[in-house]
Amino acid sequence: MDYQHHLLTGFLVGIVFIMLTHSFLGWFEVSLFSFLLFSFVIFIYSLLPDLDHPLSNITWLFIFVSLSILILGVSLKEDFYFYSGTGILLFTFICSKLFKHRGFIHSIFAGLIFSIPLYHFGIEFSLLGVVCYYSHLALDGLYFKVF
Repeated sequence: MDYQHHLLTGFLVGIVFIMLTHSFLGWFEVSLFSFLLFSFVIFIYSLLPDLDHPLSNITWLFIFVSLSILILGVSLKEDFYFYSGTGILLFTFICSKLFKHRGFIHSIFAGLIFSIPLYHFGIEFSLLGVVCYYSHLALDGLYFKVF
């Protein structure tokens, strides 16, 4: 499956999840910040399982973003940006080089682990990340791959 199908399906599934949880549970306030945040989450988490493929779009996006943050940190002489960029770059390298494609990164457990940082914004964003991550796995035919 190519990245366009993963994105389209991720956005459809993510929007349905947001609408249902907003209607029944009152989650996802309607604001510009929330819209931008859940669009970002849907975009990233719909493609994130392909981080284990060295030539995937999400891998190249992570490399570009991490190098940009790293350069920003060097130019501003800010350790936080330098170490953040280095950490993202290292994480991308580990995922794309040390894990085989459709291995551990293509599992429900990895999706749960990768969704933990979203808890900072609320449980609803963590669950949105898991749902979009799982939409990618489902399209790849890995419905019940736990590990």
